[in-house]
Amino acid sequence: MINLVNVEYRRLFKLWPVPLLILLASFFSYTVLDKVLTGDILPGSFLQSGQATFANSFSVSLTIFGPVILAGFFLGSDFTNRTLHQQVANGHSRRSIVFAKTIVYSSFSAFLLLLTPLLTTVVVSIVNGWGGPFHVDDLLYILRVVVLVTVLNVSVVSIFILISFVCRDIPKTLIMGALFTLVVIELGGWFADRMTQLGDIYKYFPLQQMTVVAQVHLSANQLGKALLSALILWLVSIGASVFLFERQDLR
Repeated sequence: MINLVNVEYRRLFKLWPVPLLILLASFFSYTVLDKVLTGDILPGSFLQSGQATFANSFSVSLTIFGPVILAGFFLGSDFTNRTLHQQVANGHSRRSIVFAKTIVYSSFSAFLLLLTPLLTTVVVSIVNGWGGPFHVDDLLYILRVVVLVTVLNVSVVSIFILISFVCRDIPKTLIMGALFTLVVIELGGWFADRMTQLGDIYKYFPLQQMTVVAQVHLSANQLGKALLSALILWLVSIGASVFLFERQDLR
């Protein structure tokens, strides 16, 4: 497993889209920071302090397209380049292959999704200050949010792993991943407002828990709901990916 993970990391960092995805995440931060750098901040904006920026920067919107693109070129290409065929021929179990790819893809996707809010927070804090004295409690708060948001992000991007094993090539993975993102993430709130039952389910979706775990005060009940929703989605997505891959004909 460790050797597989190392191989996958080496393969990941050789992909040409990887530097572009890092630049894209940085660009998303710049589009927010433009108002800070030009001094054109509206009264009451969360960009007036680093603390407010940090608490309000974890709503995933356009940043989720980074993991979508990565899924296409890193996971979808495994089928077209016959990488999976070679790994199976080398004696690796299909379950180990899925888990190795999950570790590598999920960790880098989580990094991409964290890069934008963290970069934005650092710049705002330098320009406008944290919003008060920075204490140990603030550091613990930041660490808590980063850990919980990472868990939620890993859960969300597991869906794209499943999509890649369903589509089995780059174009289909990109298209289906983008469509899922558009419908569930971008339009999900619109549908939830008009369909009560869907709204009840949607509010427990890990993406909807981002702003909850980013609060300064987080109750045990809220923490439990966030972690449970993340665990269920991850188990379903990765379990389904393993189930499909173990039954796919790679010839």
